[in-house]
Formats: sequence, structure tokens, C-alpha cells
Amino acid sequence: MTFGEWWNIFFEKYLHNVVVYDSWYEYRNINKFHYASLQEMELVDIKPMHVRECMNTTLDYGTSRQRKTYFLLKRVFDEAINNEYCEKNPVDKIKAPKRIKKNVQVFELEHLQLLFDVDNDTSRMLKLELLTGLRRGELLALDWENIDLEQKIINVCQTVVRTEKGEVLVKTTKSRKDRIITLNDKSVEVLKRIGEDKGTVGLLFTNKQGKPLPFRTYHKRYKAFLEKQTQKHPCIKYLVPHILRHTFATQLLRSGADIETVRCLLGHSDISTTQIYVHSTVEQMQQATDRLPFFI
Repeated sequence: MTFGEWWNIFFEKYLHNVVVYDSWYEYRNINKFHYASLQEMELVDIKPMHVRECMNTTLDYGTSRQRKTYFLLKRVFDEAINNEYCEKNPVDKIKAPKRIKKNVQVFELEHLQLLFDVDNDTSRMLKLELLTGLRRGELLALDWENIDLEQKIINVCQTVVRTEKGEVLVKTTKSRKDRIITLNDKSVEVLKRIGEDKGTVGLLFTNKQGKPLPFRTYHKRYKAFLEKQTQKHPCIKYLVPHILRHTFATQLLRSGADIETVRCLLGHSDISTTQIYVHSTVEQMQQATDRLPFFI
């Protein structure tokens, strides 16, 4: 059996309708762009040098793409072995690309004041994302019936996801668990402004048909808003939307929140995911060493 023939079987049985659409789509592209040299080869003829050839095609990509290419190929061969199409996994002879830990990017506090010096539909949506740390799909699935302004809480119980047939709203979250997040006074104020303009029934952010705002529309609005604000305030760096969530988590920790509380608010299943936000600035390290009780 050739690699290409086995990939089609593997893709259908182990990935299609099994992993989330975004991952499914990325894996399909990885096969297209990085495994092209293997397609016509028999599985039993593929050697470590052929795996290395595949990995060399990822060198212009980040470590995340490199590691996904490596571990996906490893699994492809593991399942081929399980199904008795070959006996050895050539990927085992190649070292996995190292994970490089980078500092999490955030919006600086003084820049946030400039970024949100306007009040409109887009700024309110993005400000709510910053103040709650909601994932984008959770933000776009936010419904007034899940918001309690008196108790100052949101019940996060649904999200918008991509599928082969387009975006749909599903009654669960990425972690498959509902969670409660608390609101501060600023987020309550933003929600009240949204309610005053659009009413307090149904989804907060919709298209003209009343369906959840599409991801593409969200990104267009984000890009237009950020470009306008960065032109007005050149000191602000253009950062991708997910940095709003990074900023929320980082500022929680800087404000003294314990990591378990941050994990709960972000909806992480594994606290190791939350730990990427645990990093100290030079100022924080200086304050820590200044407080050392060494009276000598």
C-alpha cells in the first residue's frame, strides 16, 4: 500500500468528523504541503531519510507547525502498524522538533487606554473580549439569557465552531464543560451599553440574518478597528485578536490572582495550558528581590 492510499484511509477513519474542523483542515494542508514526496511510495519503503525530507519542508514555518507535521506523521505510521500495513515507524528514528517557549505577547495597559478611546459596536465587542477573556467562539455565541448583570456573572455554555458546512453554534464549550465567569464593573458597563443599543434578547453579536457573527466578519472588523487606532496612536503594536485573551490572563496574574482561579476563568481543562501566562517582568523580579528579608 502506498502512503497516499493509506493517508486517505487514515484521514477518513481517524480524523474526519473526529477532530475539530480547524485541526482537520490544518492536517489536510500538512499532508498536501509537507508529505508530497511520500504519496507514491510504498509504506514499507519509507525510510528515516524520507521523513527528514518531509521535515525539511517545514523549516520556514514556526515550531508549532513543525511539531504538528512530525507527530501527525508519527501517528500515521503508528496506525499503519496497528493495521498491519507495515512493521516499523521510520519517524521514530528522527528527533521531534523542540518546543520553543516564547514570552506571551500582551497589550500594555497604557496602550489599552489609547486603543479603546472610541466607543462603537466594534470597540465594545473587543473590550468585552478583553474584560472577560472569552474565547472568540464563546464571545460570538454569547446570549443574553446566559448573562446575569445583577449577579455579575456569565454562564459560558455554548460556542461557535467551524464545520465543513460553515459555522454553527453548539451547546457546549471547547473544554466540553460549562463554566461561570464573573464580571467587573467595567464589563457590566459595556454590556449595558450593548443592551441599550441592541436590546437584551438573543445573541449579542449577529449578522443581518440574526445568526452569530461569522469569524470572517469578526476578523474584518478587528483588523479595520486596529488599523485605524494604530494609525492614530503609532505607539500601539498591531497584535492578533487572541492577544486580548492573553492580556486578560496576564493581568489577572499580575494583579495577584492564583493560577487555579485563572484556569477556571479561562476554561482550561489542564492547568499546564494556563502556565504559559506565568511569566515575570523585570519590574516584578526587581520588586521580588527588593523584598528579600536578608538583614545582613
